[in-house]
Amino acid sequence: MASYRYVPPDEFTPESRENWISLDRITKWTQEEEGVVDKFTLFFDGDLKVYIYFLSHTTFRVRFNPDPAAPYVKSRSPATEVERNEASELALMAKEANGVLRISTNSIEVRVNLKKYALSVFREWQLIHADPSDYNLVYAKRDDGSEAIAQFKMAPTHAQYFGFGEKAGATLNKRCVPKQHFYGQYAGGSEKMGAAMTFFNFDNFGYTAPDLTPEGEVQGALNPNSPLYQSSPFLIEHNPSPDGAFAGPSYAYGILVDNTSQTFVNLRQGDQYYIGTLHGELDYYFFAGRNVAEVLNEFTQLTGRTRLKPKYVFGYHQGGYGPNYNTKWKLLEVARKYRQWLIPIDGLHVDVDLQDNYRTFTHSEKKFPDPKEMFDALHDWGFKCSTNIKPIISCNTDENGEDSPYKALDTGKVNEVFVMNTKEDGSGTHDPFIGNVNYGRGHLTLGHYPDLGRHDVQKWWGEQFRDLYDWGLDFVWQDMTTPAMKASVHQPDCELLSFPIDLMLSDNEETRYSTESTHRDKKPFAKLGCLYNYNLCKATYQGLERLRPTKRHFIIARGGFVGVHRYAGLWTGDSTSNWEFVQMNIPLILGIGLSAQPVSGCDIGGFVATHQGQIVDPELITRWAIMGAFLPWFRNHYDNYSKPYQELYRYAEPVPTVCRKYIELRYRLIQYIYDAMYENTKTGKPICRPLFMDETKPGEFNNDPYADDDHGWDYAGYTTNRLDDQFFLGKDILVAPIVNPGQTNRAVYLPAGSLWYHFTDDKYPLEAAVEGGVEFDFYAPWNDPTRDNCAIYIREGAIIPKRELEQYIGELNRHGKVNPITFSIYPGRNSSYKLFLDDDGVTNKAEIAGEYRLTEISNEGIAGGQRIRINRLHDKFTPPETFYYLSMPGTIPPSKVKVTGLREMELLQQKCGITDEEAANALAAMDEPGAYYYNKFLKTTFIKIFDTSSDITVEVIF
Repeated sequence: MASYRYVPPDEFTPESRENWISLDRITKWTQEEEGVVDKFTLFFDGDLKVYIYFLSHTTFRVRFNPDPAAPYVKSRSPATEVERNEASELALMAKEANGVLRISTNSIEVRVNLKKYALSVFREWQLIHADPSDYNLVYAKRDDGSEAIAQFKMAPTHAQYFGFGEKAGATLNKRCVPKQHFYGQYAGGSEKMGAAMTFFNFDNFGYTAPDLTPEGEVQGALNPNSPLYQSSPFLIEHNPSPDGAFAGPSYAYGILVDNTSQTFVNLRQGDQYYIGTLHGELDYYFFAGRNVAEVLNEFTQLTGRTRLKPKYVFGYHQGGYGPNYNTKWKLLEVARKYRQWLIPIDGLHVDVDLQDNYRTFTHSEKKFPDPKEMFDALHDWGFKCSTNIKPIISCNTDENGEDSPYKALDTGKVNEVFVMNTKEDGSGTHDPFIGNVNYGRGHLTLGHYPDLGRHDVQKWWGEQFRDLYDWGLDFVWQDMTTPAMKASVHQPDCELLSFPIDLMLSDNEETRYSTESTHRDKKPFAKLGCLYNYNLCKATYQGLERLRPTKRHFIIARGGFVGVHRYAGLWTGDSTSNWEFVQMNIPLILGIGLSAQPVSGCDIGGFVATHQGQIVDPELITRWAIMGAFLPWFRNHYDNYSKPYQELYRYAEPVPTVCRKYIELRYRLIQYIYDAMYENTKTGKPICRPLFMDETKPGEFNNDPYADDDHGWDYAGYTTNRLDDQFFLGKDILVAPIVNPGQTNRAVYLPAGSLWYHFTDDKYPLEAAVEGGVEFDFYAPWNDPTRDNCAIYIREGAIIPKRELEQYIGELNRHGKVNPITFSIYPGRNSSYKLFLDDDGVTNKAEIAGEYRLTEISNEGIAGGQRIRINRLHDKFTPPETFYYLSMPGTIPPSKVKVTGLREMELLQQKCGITDEEAANALAAMDEPGAYYYNKFLKTTFIKIFDTSSDITVEVIF
């Protein structure tokens, strides 16, 4: 019987070769169809087998189990949400010559060395991936009885490694981390080294849990080697400047390790790296692409596209745990204050304070009487509400000390839905497992946990949300998705702050991507450590769909596994109010986005204070809020027991004014953010993107991990490296916040190949374009509301939709007013933009019934001017706005403006005999086509277009 334990990365050491066995000669191979895919079986001595499956022209899967007696399960797949019918049409070419098996699709060729197992991948003539020739696929029998497996891969000189889901660190490229971030301030100077990461979901409060990182390393927000709440063992190799054996055009590929036990990715092997698994089989997927976008497209085709989110998800959110939120009246006061201070906000989050003595799915009659009345009042003010739901069903008495009926506990016992206290060796009891949650201040709640590997338990769990949604809850805050607990007299062996590692849970690996019933096989938690929180989010989401079948649903979850992006967004756990968390925020969210999760964010301001009772520094909260205004999930949330407040309006000026300015900008850009979310549902591209994502010259972002860094690093983690402290919102808005304390200036890099315009927000004229490929200094103090507090640049030719300011999303339409879009069309190259319009962004009519409008706006240079076309590609929704505006900054007064089917437009100032100052209001008031106006101060042309045709062309001659 195996003895399970967590293994730190430095104790998983296939590079030592000691007691590790390498696969050798392939004795034979076969090819057969399995379902819709082609399967190749490679046979080795000892009855060992490697399976290779081809799922598309660019995707294949490799499986290996060193236990020859292990049953072969055909259906086991993380990933395949839908059948890949394309695979049945691959028409693979397989041939053996000179000891090499060559398997070709129309995009790649996979070569397998039959004399000594090694796999390589070619695109046409170029090598883009390779195993080392002598020692690559290896396994070992560990002292605890487990069979560990590792797969070594070659790491080309200029290759960068991205993705990895929720991993700490102030660097996006995990091959290139300052040594100081592993070993402390005085270690290594500017030397860099690769990360040695492990994936095993862990309640890592403040990212400082001891004994998780390699020996001698420090804990904290800058070290990516600690396991966190979410696991995505998915990496992208991006090689912008291939040389040597890999010489040729830039390329990218992805590898997904599909194993829900503890897994590893080690980038500390020089010109190699390895992936590894501690239990079960090695099962990995390979996705080939010419660039990162193609890899993500393939990856999300396999694991499933994200669903559209409710629009309010992209607003500003506020939450807190403790005295400022622990009664109905205090919660309403927070809402009232935000409206009074005119700080736009959509979301209000109620922590476990809502509950009747920590009984999940209940409410306190004393603190929150009549929750429906409370939620109705908040809805009237435009708020959408969530509450904190943990997977524990507590054994507590009610708030009066009585053992009153508790539906979740009572029905759970009757239906036998709880995890039983049974260990793999047969010890334990045949009663439900008793775990706990520590709510702080001596509140340790005991309770049971649903066995979510069972389909019937998932349905039971989803039904528990009925009362909350009947009261008016809008979405779910899914906390402690991997049960977080501490050792107690009931469970002394919770060494991983969760289930005992040998506790038996139901396993639904084979059907976790479907809705069919699952078998009742059980496995120890050690083998399913990353699966429980996935099942939790799935059960919640599908339960909400049954309860409210016409609505879009949203879960913001702390944790998950690959595929959870279809059910939930991710917030990054219990952060601390210090600058290291600010510095890691950008690469953290970018890495999560590159792992298929488009909606993620850190608690703005940090959850817990650095020192008890400390007010978060005004500079820190302001810089963090400015950055957060451009990230997908934007929530300020804090532990009120460790700090007195964190609501923006409670700070002295200039904090409220500066933060309000950037929150207001976010709200005017909501359509742009929402369109980026729509694009993600079709392509897998993140909402927030690294600088190289949409660029045509990836070589400029080459960051050789072995080369000197002219910019250097400091201990705080701040760097002028182009990939770590700048990002794109969508394709065309470049954001470069300041993430270091006390700084008023920062270096900004604009990618080569484009011209760039400083974002003026129509406050003053467009400045001269800046040539890409340059780095320059930008002044952005945090405490001067009259100046830029963050560097923002727009790509030439960009088309940026903006709406009028609202205090919550949909406010104007709700009150019978219109909120027309203004398309700002920047000078420069030809371009296009896709605009997605649907109803209120809350129902699922767009997805289910196709009730939406998709419009392509294109901008083309013509002789002496511009041609703009607005063409509806899909037209099953009519917005309340009957017109929109075109804004053309940086122009001279037009000599001619002509719209399809209309007479030539007149300059409004001339037509009506009015001043420039009067022209804007006059244009807005016009209810018939025929005029435009030119703002001499802004040097901008404004054209009002009535939305009367599915295909409109506007020609502007200057």
